[in-house]
Amino acid sequence: MMTKTTKLAIDGWREQLGSTFGQLAPSAVDSVVPVGRLAGTRLGPLMTYLVSGTPQVVLRSRGAVRRAPFELLKICLPLAGRAVVHQDDREIAIAPGQMALYDTGRPYQLRLEQQWTCAVIAFPREALRLPEHLVLASMSRAWPLTSGPAAVLASFVSSAVDQRDAIGGSSADRLGEAGLHLLAGTLTEAASPLGDSAADAQRLQILDYVRAHLTDPDLTHARVAAAHHMAARTLHRLFEHEPCTVTDHIRTWRIEAAMRDLTDPLLAHRSIAAIAARWCFPGQAHFTRAFHARYGLNPSEARRAAIRRAG
Repeated sequence: MMTKTTKLAIDGWREQLGSTFGQLAPSAVDSVVPVGRLAGTRLGPLMTYLVSGTPQVVLRSRGAVRRAPFELLKICLPLAGRAVVHQDDREIAIAPGQMALYDTGRPYQLRLEQQWTCAVIAFPREALRLPEHLVLASMSRAWPLTSGPAAVLASFVSSAVDQRDAIGGSSADRLGEAGLHLLAGTLTEAASPLGDSAADAQRLQILDYVRAHLTDPDLTHARVAAAHHMAARTLHRLFEHEPCTVTDHIRTWRIEAAMRDLTDPLLAHRSIAAIAARWCFPGQAHFTRAFHARYGLNPSEARRAAIRRAG
């Protein structure tokens, strides 16, 4: 018979899990009470969690996807126990020393075995800044964490969660950017052998060029094409099946860079107009419109909010 304490533990875990991960719901395995605990922190667009518990199955159903849109990609890195991801027609077993990528925008089930602990990373799909073909290829199997950037992913997440009370403001944003680069490097190494390697390599080279030249006022689709010795229409075809065009990337990355500058205490002396000019917006009014469209508030409001957070 279930005690009141046990029921409270189950209900508390169900509420915490569901509110954090878009109505993700736990159920028992072999009559073991499904309970657990989680801690997490936000680093800019990157969310990191350390989650542990008893054996259980957690499910994000079709109904949950409809009721609670949670359009993020998620990476699970077991630190103890074993996990099995079921999504679409794939079943991927993950052991400590491995990772798997899945899409929270579609139904999935995660079976967590033994007394388990997992590091979890969640992030918007577009924040990864990788070709879509490469991202889809990386979801096909579990990948080892034995060398290169993958080897430090789990420790990065664990350290970020452990230090969550000491990380905030622009430091959190910069750590998030570093974490996304680490993720992109990991997935590039893991998935590129499965994809159209020549086209993916070309897209990655072009995106690296765009990132390196964001402060150039004349950075346009045509200039990027010319720099890579191709016609503008060829560059368009290279990205036509990707979520973002080259122009989309330029616009998005510039506005994100401006947000980082606006909320950086070290740049508090710099005017909003100067920050807009640095990231090649033609005027402050244009910058304010673009910034509001992206973040839902004006640049001055974002700066004031950052000052309040900094205390």
